[in-house]
Formats: sequence, C-alpha cells, structure tokens
Amino acid sequence: MSATPIIHLKEIRFRWPGQSADFLYIPELIVNKGEHLFIQGPSGSGKTTLLNLLTGINVPRSGSVMILDTPLEKLTNIGRDRFRADHLGVIFQQFNLLPYLSLVENVQLPCGFSRRKRANAGDMDATALRLLTHLSIPDALLDQPVSKLSVGQQQRTAVARALIGNPEIVIADEPTSALDSDNRDRFLELLFQEAEEQESTLIFVSHDRQIAERFTQMVDLTMINQAEVAE
Repeated sequence: MSATPIIHLKEIRFRWPGQSADFLYIPELIVNKGEHLFIQGPSGSGKTTLLNLLTGINVPRSGSVMILDTPLEKLTNIGRDRFRADHLGVIFQQFNLLPYLSLVENVQLPCGFSRRKRANAGDMDATALRLLTHLSIPDALLDQPVSKLSVGQQQRTAVARALIGNPEIVIADEPTSALDSDNRDRFLELLFQEAEEQESTLIFVSHDRQIAERFTQMVDLTMINQAEVAE
C-alpha cells in the first residue's frame, strides 16, 4: 500500500456560530492513499461535523484541510462543491436516494454533476449495471423506483452511486446503523471489495465498535479531538 497522504488535517479548529469555544480541535490527522479509516465516537462527539469538513460542506475557523493536495479552506463555495462532485463519493446515513428515479438513474446521478466522473464511468449504463450486479441487486429491480427496495437494497444502491466514476475517496456516514449483524457483515464485504477494486480510500464513520477491527486504521474522535483543552 502506498504511503502517500491523501487526507491531511493540520491544526483544525471549528466552532458553530454563537459558540465561544471550539467544538473540534484536531491537531493532526493523516490518511494515506488506499487506507480504510474507521472513525468512531458517541452521538454528539462531532463525527458528522468532521465529515462536513472533509467534504468541504463546512470550513474550519483555522487550520488546513488538505485533500488530494488541495486546501479546501482556500476554495470558494462553488470550488468546494465542484471538488466534492469530482473526487468524493458519499454514502449518507439516510441514503438520500431520489424516489422518482429508477435504481440505475440514482446510481448515475453523480455523473450529471461531474465531467470527471462522467469520463471515468465511460458507458454509464454498463458501469451502473456492473456496480449493481456486483452489489447483488437483482436484475428485475433495475428499472424499478427505489421505493420498491428493501432497506439493504437501498443501501447497496447508495454504495453504487457513491462509487460510480471512480472517486479517490469514499465517505460513509453510519451506513450500517439499520442493519442486523449478518447483513452488516455482507454489506462491509461488498463495500471493501468495490473500494479496493477501484483503489478508493474509504472513510467510515460509526459508533459500532464491533466493525472497527475490519479497518486498516481506526481513530476515536473523543481521543483526537482536543477541543476541551484547546483554549
């Protein structure tokens, strides 16, 4: 595995409007290319806030969020949106699938926002079908609205959508919270298989400590967040 940093957070401080103290202070966090990072922490510890910094939805009060050698805090709002669309794939906790689109259309959606992903996907129909097949979605469901799917099937469709266009980084925000242990384990196997095939770096946030051992790197946000003693 390459030791090339793909994510480098340095002296990150973030606070919400109206707060007098930092909510997050992370002196440093490095993730190398191809690694699978598990970020754990209880509810309210700042996991989603950290993901929002990594994706450029929020920017730090000070410090640097370096993603793929690009300092996100120096980009404009439009620049960060474009960067996120081109280089990141996100699996949301609630999946965020569009009910009026078919499975295939949902998977192809990121390519509509990114020329880079569109170019990487090539034949978008074939690529979407390949991803859905690899993720064990039956052919009979491919043209159905997502409302016809089980929770597990919706989840796998969300994974395919995050992976299309070969994003360098895939970020997953507690995507296994609604699954039992058997379906959770199967889901993780499929996610790892697809991420490794595409050589994507995986950032996975969860409070479920039982799955931490599956990852090459693990951090506890309550340990790396020094906000309580920062000021």
